[in-house]
Amino acid sequence: MRVYSGPSQITGTQIQVTLTGLDTKSRNPKTGDMVQAYIMPLRVAPHVAVRTGSDESVCGDCPQRPIEAKKNPDQEVCYVTTVHAPRATYNKHRGAAVEIPKAITKPLRLGAWADPAAVPIALWRYLTKLAPSWTGYTHQWAKRKHVALKQYCMASVDSPAQARQAQRSGWRTFRTKHPHQPLLANEISCPASAEAGKRTTCAKCGLCNGKTGPS
Repeated sequence: MRVYSGPSQITGTQIQVTLTGLDTKSRNPKTGDMVQAYIMPLRVAPHVAVRTGSDESVCGDCPQRPIEAKKNPDQEVCYVTTVHAPRATYNKHRGAAVEIPKAITKPLRLGAWADPAAVPIALWRYLTKLAPSWTGYTHQWAKRKHVALKQYCMASVDSPAQARQAQRSGWRTFRTKHPHQPLLANEISCPASAEAGKRTTCAKCGLCNGKTGPS
C-alpha cells in the first residue's frame, strides 16, 4: 500500500512511502512479523538510486550510503540489499494510488529502507497511533528541523562521541560498532542481534521506538 507520494523533507525531490506486510507475514528472522515502511525515490528504483547518489532524497547524508561509504574504508556500508526487497516493492507498487490505512495490527518498522526524516512527521504521527508498537532510526538527528523525530526514532550514531552528542540533545541512541569494541556504560547489545544471542525479535522487543522506550 502506498501511503505517501510527495516531496522529500531532506532534498525536496519526489519520494514515496509504501507499506508491506499489512496482510502477509514477514519472514525476516531478526525483525519478526512487522509491517515494513519502505521510503523510496518516486521515479528511480532503489538499486539504481544507491549507485547514482539519488538515494540522498531518502537517506540524506547518511555515511553508510554506498556512494559515501566507499570514500572511507573504515565505514560500515548500509546492510540493506536494495536489489532484493526494496527493488521488488518499488516494482510492485509503481504507479499505485495513495491510500491511508485505517488499522495496523502488527508492529511497524518505520524504515525498512531509508531514513524516516525524509517523510512528513504527520504521517508517522498517524501511523504510529494505529500500530501497537514501532521501531525507527534516523541519521538526521543533528539537524534541527528533524527534532520531532525524537518521539519516534532512535538517533543512529557511528561513534561514542556521536552517541554522547545525541544524548545531550535528548535523543536515545543506537550505535553501530564492531564486535571487539566495548559498549558504553549506558548501552546494551541489541537483544535481537547475533552478538546478544538473538534472544528476541524487534517485533517483540519494541525498545527502539524513540524517546518513549517499550510501553
